[in-house]
Formats: sequence, C-alpha cells, structure tokens
Amino acid sequence: MFRRNTADAQEANSYGCYTDMSRLLGARQLAKDIDLFSRSPARAQMQGESRSRFRGRGMEFEEARLYAPGDDVRTIDWRVTARTGTPHTKVFREERERPVHILVDQRSNMYFGSQKLFKSVFAAEVAAILAWAALEGSDRIGGQIVGDNRETDFRAKRSKHSVLSFIRELHQFNHELPAKASDTETKTDMAYMLSECERLVRPGTAVFVISDFLDFNEDAQRSLSMIGRHADLTLIRVLDPLEIEIPPVGRTRLTDGNQEAEVVLDGRTLKKLQSQLKRQNELLLNAANLARAGLVSATTEDIPLALLRKHYPR
Repeated sequence: MFRRNTADAQEANSYGCYTDMSRLLGARQLAKDIDLFSRSPARAQMQGESRSRFRGRGMEFEEARLYAPGDDVRTIDWRVTARTGTPHTKVFREERERPVHILVDQRSNMYFGSQKLFKSVFAAEVAAILAWAALEGSDRIGGQIVGDNRETDFRAKRSKHSVLSFIRELHQFNHELPAKASDTETKTDMAYMLSECERLVRPGTAVFVISDFLDFNEDAQRSLSMIGRHADLTLIRVLDPLEIEIPPVGRTRLTDGNQEAEVVLDGRTLKKLQSQLKRQNELLLNAANLARAGLVSATTEDIPLALLRKHYPR
C-alpha cells in the first residue's frame, strides 16, 4: 500500500517507518501498567503457576478476614486471631495457567502511514507491550508473526527468552517491509492467518489479533468463530486516520519509498472507498459479536500504552 508523498512523509525518520529495537525492549517497563486479565476470568480451569481473579484454596495467600460460620477451621489464621482476639481465616488466591497467543500482521497492507508512524510499527509496539505484560503476569507467551510471503509461529512458553525471540523476529519481519514478491507468489491473506491461529491455539488461551483487517471476509469469519468457541479472543484493529476519513484532495501522488503513482481522489472515488470501509466495519463487528470477541479500535495517532491501559488497567 502506498503512503502520501507529503513533506512530513519525506522527512519521516526511520522510527516512524520501521520498528526500533530499543523501544520494543523498553516496552517491558511500560507493561507493568497493564493487567491483561483484569476484566475477565480464564475460561479454562487449568492449573498452573500464574495468578487469576478466581479465589479459592490455592498455594498463594491473599488476605486474612474475619471468620464466618461455615469456613473451614483448617484455614484459621491463628497468629492474626491471637493478635486481635477475634477469629480470622486465611483467604487464598487460586492459581491457574492461561497461555497468551499474539498474532501480529506485518504484511504490506500494514506498511502505510500519514501521521506519526506506520500501522506496522504501531502493531509491533502493541504486540511487544502485550508480550511483556504476559510475562509480567507469569503467563506463557506464544504467537504468530505474518508477512506477505512467510510466517513464523512460537509455541507458548513462560520465559524471558521466549519474549525476546518473539520481539527479535517481529523486528526482522518489520524491517523486511515492503515485501518484494514475484508475480507468481500468492500473498498470505487474513483467512489463512486465522486458520493457522485456529490450528495452533489450545482451549483457554487468550488470543490477541493485531491487524487492520482490511481483507477480512467470510472465510476469515468462519475461522474467527472457531477460535472464539474455546479461546478468549481480542481483536485490535489498527487504521491510519486517512483510512477513516479520506479528504477530497483531487489528483495526488503516492509513494511507497521506491515507486510512485498518481491517483485521483475525487468525490466518486471517495464515496466508493467509504462504502467499502463501511461494509468491512459491519462485517468485522458482526464477526466479533458472533465469536464473543472483544474489539479494540485504534489509529496510528493513538499511544500504544494509553490504548492498552484503557482496556487493561492494573
């Protein structure tokens, strides 16, 4: 996809067009403000080492409260009872495991930007914060990174090394944009991305899909519904402001940094583009509802941390 050839775009620094490794690594500090599971409990009742919102008899002490008739006498906190003179019982936080799967779109459709940065960079920064936040919560982290002509996937693991591997690969994919594909090669589409995700994720996984969803269709919707049956699904849609409201600029030149093209953005063309975007929005919203998925909308003018803080406050 082409970006506008404006003075701002010509002066855009490498960060706006491509990811910066120091920012992706530095997202670990930002992730401390994020709690991925602050709003909904895990669907899968799998035992593990990470904390969840469920309360019960587990391995981690949470608090002492006044003893109530019917409480298990084995949970009485004798030290607090002796100190206060009133019976208190221990409350434990039940421990559960919840794998996290992050699917990041790094195809050429994401290589677009008219303001601060490209959609591909914004998506990568959101993915990095999510990965570090999952590690902060002692969750297992896995995912997929998808380019035009190749993809890679990571099995869920609970380690700093797994996050670093994910980020290094994400950085590499991003710096391969725009992809140079031959005319005979078939580019990866959204339907294939989601079918692979369906194959990879296990029940109870928290799945985050970060993309512009511009090629979302009925085939993709079917895979999304299947994922939503067994996983906690969140869609993070990233668009450029120009894709939401296209100004009638008339004849203009666009560039991808290597090639240029001249297009006419007149009233007729704008009406067609707006109608297409409206259909895509309706299809995606309906698919998200059917899959019981959360849908987070963002533009490249947003701040990744602020966006995630809003939806996953600690």
